Amino acid sequence: MRTTDVFKWNLKAYQELKGTEAIIANQGGKGSSKTMSILQLLFLIAKHSPKKLRITIASYALPHLKAGAMSDFDDILVEEGIQPDNVRNRSEHIYFIGKSEITFTGIEGNEAKVTGPRRDILYVNEANKRIKYKVFELMNGRTRIMTFIDYNPSAEFWFHDMVIPNFKYQLIKSNFTNNPYLPHRELQNLLSKKDKPGFENWWKVYGLGELGQLEDAILTNWRFGEFDKNLPYGYGLDFGVKDPDALVKVAVDKKNKKLYWKEELYQNGLSTDELALKLSSIVDKGRLIVADSASKRTIKDLKAKGFNIIPCIKNKIVDDIKAMREYELILTEGSTNLERELNSWIWLDKKGEIPIDDFNHGIDSGRYKTMHVLKPNIRKGQRIL
Repeated sequence: MRTTDVFKWNLKAYQELKGTEAIIANQGGKGSSKTMSILQLLFLIAKHSPKKLRITIASYALPHLKAGAMSDFDDILVEEGIQPDNVRNRSEHIYFIGKSEITFTGIEGNEAKVTGPRRDILYVNEANKRIKYKVFELMNGRTRIMTFIDYNPSAEFWFHDMVIPNFKYQLIKSNFTNNPYLPHRELQNLLSKKDKPGFENWWKVYGLGELGQLEDAILTNWRFGEFDKNLPYGYGLDFGVKDPDALVKVAVDKKNKKLYWKEELYQNGLSTDELALKLSSIVDKGRLIVADSASKRTIKDLKAKGFNIIPCIKNKIVDDIKAMREYELILTEGSTNLERELNSWIWLDKKGEIPIDDFNHGIDSGRYKTMHVLKPNIRKGQRIL
């Protein structure tokens, strides 16, 4: 069996998380091998299980499965020397592998059947295509060992709004570079879009496997990368009441015009004491924190607890945006909420240069510390819009 790194990452996640009610999410571009890798893993789990497992592979419609995942599964069987017709019940779309059953099922028009029976493992293929969260929730709630999903990240969907805040999960990102077996013609077709005008967002989603960005996104000059540990760094902190407290680690490379941001904390409902406890486990004593100046009392309380924390000096936000746009923003992997914000923070009035006052809690945190470095002598007393 020829496997890619994506298979190994899913195997590792399964071994570490099975039985924990976790969800393994595969976000990937075209040709990354995410679907094939999950199917290979499920085949091997079924084949080697000492007891009967019930595995469900679901998508929005059965024809979609037949043309995609089911065809790929047949290819896996043939590669393993197994004739699909010898282990398949065609009318029920069930494969008998070892002692286990693997059932392919479409969700549309079949919701009662899909959400009703209990199973050991669930795999929702292309989860962002016409599958309602309520249906997924019912299916996942009737799954005993593990749930897998995969999707092309063309836009946010219920995984970002409902799963990330409420479930234990592992996100596996992949793209065509993780699949050395991608046919040459497919690879060339993919690469032909890389520098094609008008295909910038397409390339980001289907080429790089990164979450797509809204058309009027404000900060588009960012990518994922490693945090430069050789640079001096500090932290930005935005306080939340109904919104989350957000802490971002920041380093600025003025020479090479790069900003490095790492999401360290993004959590709702923390008291000042709880926030201080969280900060003490993240921030080295003496390391500077530049915080939202609107919360003077919280800053005073944190300073009394020994933190090196100061209020930010607020400039007009449009001036901060212009300054940050002159730099490339490097975001560390795992900064999930920052990624969402960068893709969702848009202009309320583009001509008037007024940004929407939402999707910016982590961005504000990074901005406070960034502007403290870029414009340390800015006049006090200016107000943010």
